[in-house]
Amino acid sequence: MNDTTADPGIERQHFVVAIGASAGGLAAIEELLAELPLNLNAPVVIASHSLPESVLEQVLKIRSSLNIRQVEDGVVLEHSTVYVVPGARHALFRNGRLQLSEIVEDSGFRPSIDALFMTLATEYGDRAIAVVLSGLLNDGTRGAQVVYDMGGRTIVQDPQDAAFPSMPSSVIRHDHPIAIRTASELGEWLLSEIGTTG
Repeated sequence: MNDTTADPGIERQHFVVAIGASAGGLAAIEELLAELPLNLNAPVVIASHSLPESVLEQVLKIRSSLNIRQVEDGVVLEHSTVYVVPGARHALFRNGRLQLSEIVEDSGFRPSIDALFMTLATEYGDRAIAVVLSGLLNDGTRGAQVVYDMGGRTIVQDPQDAAFPSMPSSVIRHDHPIAIRTASELGEWLLSEIGTTG
């Protein structure tokens, strides 16, 4: 899609959630989403390095009550929907939509969690919520800092609850997470902040 006009529906949503995960992230994603109801009042976007998006999408469709779909270029964000970023592409928030790109500066990861978080922060400011789950290395740390700088919130899986604690530990060291919880407790935290559509 070439239309860059912001969709008015997304402006009425108070929060937009982006989740970053890598190694060990599938179990954490499942546990978190299990706490979120079908009528969640926010869209959720997931970027994960460790699994093909087709596998992640298939598993989540079985395990979650939310609407699960793969990101398509230019898709308009809708509440109660989980968008899975294709593994060979990067997803960027722009004008109430998700746009796909093959090139992100200084990124060694596909999809880049940093790029996802940075554009989330730029697009939504204090309505942005970044979630960092299990994974190796430090993707998401720079992006989480930008979310914080723009007035948004970062929440992080407790490293002791993560199969691979490097990613959440890096964010804890370098950023200002508002909550550090088990994966299921992060789902509960999100629901308490976001609420439902009724």
